[in-house]
Amino acid sequence: MDHDRHTLSISQEQYVETILKRHGMSDCRPVSTPMEANFKLDKLAEAEIAPKPYQSALGALMYAMLGSRPDIAFAVGTLSKHASTPGTEHWNALMRVFRYLRGTSGLRLTYGKDLKPLCEHGLTVVGYSDADWAGDRNDRRSTSAYVFKLGGGAISWCSRKQQSIAQSSTEAEYVALALAAKEGLWLSTLLSDLDSPVFHALSSRLQVPLILVDNQSAMALAKNSSFHDRTKHIAVRHHFIRDELERGTLTVEYVPTGDQVADVLTKSLAREKHTYFTNLLGLY
Repeated sequence: MDHDRHTLSISQEQYVETILKRHGMSDCRPVSTPMEANFKLDKLAEAEIAPKPYQSALGALMYAMLGSRPDIAFAVGTLSKHASTPGTEHWNALMRVFRYLRGTSGLRLTYGKDLKPLCEHGLTVVGYSDADWAGDRNDRRSTSAYVFKLGGGAISWCSRKQQSIAQSSTEAEYVALALAAKEGLWLSTLLSDLDSPVFHALSSRLQVPLILVDNQSAMALAKNSSFHDRTKHIAVRHHFIRDELERGTLTVEYVPTGDQVADVLTKSLAREKHTYFTNLLGLY
């Protein structure tokens, strides 16, 4: 906690240093991104290397990702798909994430930048939803991602491969939006139930969750039931978002792709974009 700057930070620097040492990467050369831009991995029929060391190193990264490092969520999710049949290329990609952590071990999730607007206007859960259509070249499934922020820092994030093959980018974004909506509603309920002086004072002014999307067609699909004839193939479980929008329990707005924070959770990006979105996550 920084009393002078009125911020609160979460850091796993000591843990990151521990796993770097454990896996012999303490003195490795750092890199600026966890994965090369547009990097793809092929799925192997059989393992080329022993799976256990790969799984052990992957598990160490996953703990860091779940705790305070959403910037490696996509890389960890991608590498997890090959945990049972890893090869040399997969191992090298895994070690690259450690090299990235070598150069960014001191990054902290920082909260407090937007506390004044919160106190003046009430509590709003703001989420970003995105999808990478057919990004997995092994089965052409899409990746859904969301991140929710409060006080300038990420409080919830997810990068997950979709369970079915989306037939268009609109469908992929719509499925991702439905996943984000569920999380946003849950977070809103959680915040309204928190029993603390700060949140109790704000809970009476708790706003409905706001989800930002960079796909106009997915927004129209969520808001307009007249699209029904063209969307019968989309699973019914995803259409609940229409009811929530009609009931006013959440809102959806457009955000330019250049400001879509969840983009860093759907694909590997070049250094400039990765750094920009990492900072927007609240990691400094």
